[in-house]
Amino acid sequence: MENAPELFGKGARRDKGVQAQIEELYRQIGRLKVERDFLAKKVGF
Repeated sequence: MENAPELFGKGARRDKGVQAQIEELYRQIGRLKVERDFLAKKVGF
C-alpha cells in the first residue's frame, strides 16, 4: 500500500511516452503519404 502511488505513477509516465511515440508515428505516416502522392504524380500513376 505504501508504494501504490509509485506504481501508478510509473504507468502514467509510460502512457505519456507511448502517446508521444504514437503521435510521432502518425506524423511520419502523414509525411510518407505526401511523398508517395508527390512521386505518383511525377511518375504518372
